Amino acid sequence: MARVLFVDDDKVEQLFAREILSSRGHDVILAEDGAEALEIYRRDGLYIDVVVTDLAMPKLNGLRLIAELRRLDPRVTILAASGRNADQLDLAQDAGVAAVFYKPWDPARFLHTLESLLSTTDVEQGRIIPEWSFRKASV
Repeated sequence: MARVLFVDDDKVEQLFAREILSSRGHDVILAEDGAEALEIYRRDGLYIDVVVTDLAMPKLNGLRLIAELRRLDPRVTILAASGRNADQLDLAQDAGVAAVFYKPWDPARFLHTLESLLSTTDVEQGRIIPEWSFRKASV
């Protein structure tokens, strides 16, 4: 299915996301903050289909991560989540994220939104074709 970089400093959120995404066949890479996520994306961004990030994190917050990711890859698909500040979610939307979520997030809505963003499908196989496969083909 898809490779998802999930960025959150809350271990419970990480485990919850991994369980939900893995149950649908997605490959999940976890990062504890924006700095770690940026390092992972610099190394493996070609093979990452979507980034899901919390906005309130240490070292490098979600808004700064979004800006850095956009500089590296203007086509990167990003979803943002926050349980603290609706204004931060508005700023994330202004920065061009594909969707925003208030925490605690609803798993069904989260999966539906994420999977609809990855809507390129292999009709015969009934599966999502990872975005990185197109990126790799054009490199």
